[in-house]
Formats: sequence, C-alpha cells, structure tokens
Amino acid sequence: MNIIHAQATSFWTNVYFYYDENTKEAAVIDPGGDLNKLKNIIDENGFNIKLILLTHGHFDHIGAVNELRDITGAKVYAYEDEAALLLSGEMNESIRLGRKNYIVECDKLLKEGDIIEIGEGKLKVIHTPGHTAGGACFYDEENRILFAGDTLFKDSVGRYDLATASGEALFDSIKNKLFKLPDEVRVFPGHNSATTIGREKVHNMVVGSGR
Repeated sequence: MNIIHAQATSFWTNVYFYYDENTKEAAVIDPGGDLNKLKNIIDENGFNIKLILLTHGHFDHIGAVNELRDITGAKVYAYEDEAALLLSGEMNESIRLGRKNYIVECDKLLKEGDIIEIGEGKLKVIHTPGHTAGGACFYDEENRILFAGDTLFKDSVGRYDLATASGEALFDSIKNKLFKLPDEVRVFPGHNSATTIGREKVHNMVVGSGR
C-alpha cells in the first residue's frame, strides 16, 4: 500500500490518499479543501476512489467531502460518535469562523475494531476520543501506518477546548491506545509533518507532561 500526501491550504490540513498500486483503488482521508488539487491527483494517478474516511468532523477536515463524493461516487465513513458534530455547522466550527455551513451525512458509521478494506490494504478503526468525541485513527497493521487525524502530532497533540472535546479522554487515547502500538509505526497526522510512535513516546513533551 502507498500514500500520497496533499495539503489543503485552509489551515494547512493534511489530506492523504491511501491506495493500492496494483488495483488503483484508493481512500481519501480528511479532504479538507482544494478540490481541484485533489482531482488532479486522482486523474494523474488513475485512482478509483472507493472511500472518503474522516478522522473527525471539524470544518478543516471536511471542506471538500461533499463535492468529492459527488464526482467520485465514494462512500463517506466516520466514527459513530462523530455523527452529531458532522451535522452541525456550529459544532464543527464552520459557522463560527464565518465560513460555509459544512454538513456531512455519512454513508456508514464506524465502530471500534472495524476493518476497512482498500484493494489489498486493511485499515483498523481505533476510537481515539479527546479532540472530538468521535475522533478515530486508521491503522494499517501490516504496513505499520497510522492516520492519526488531530489526535497526535509531531511534538504535540490536538486541542481539546472545542465542542465534544475532553483533555482527559485525549491523553488517555494517546497513552493507552496509540502508545501501545509498535514504535516503528509511522504516524501521519492531520497537520504538520509525519512522525513515529517511538519518537513521540520519547520526545512528545505534551504527552509526557502527564496532563
């Protein structure tokens, strides 16, 4: 399985294409904006976009979801506890920040431990509440890849002062779920650069502070 990284210019959100080189089946993870940029990547690589996967429902991660679904026919998946936030422009921050009222209706609501198949790839759903109540990470165990959304960043963590957030839940998710993964797992976060679980266990002072 392979990854292409793009960046939505609004709030510099990372967008990931997780794809099978042989079948060209792909999932787009957190398409936060810049639809034309995403379309160009799809066309240049001949991708068959099967799924749109959302780590959580904040506006900067869902801005291109509906348009991308319209042009690709992809199904939209998010964790079951994120449904309310995805359906509220106030909760997902799009209205408060003076932007378009982003509303996303999911085709499937995920549960802990669900397995998502893309070509030969398999992503396991890990519920990681804290940044939002329905935050989730997607883990390719075979290839040691984790799409972490805004749960875990290089040297930092997602904020926990917005709707449905909880600092206690966030740190519990990181310490008792993500940090239980192998050290060599590559972490692809929702913002900033990639890292590894092992690096963050040693160098992430925000988590290490014990908050």
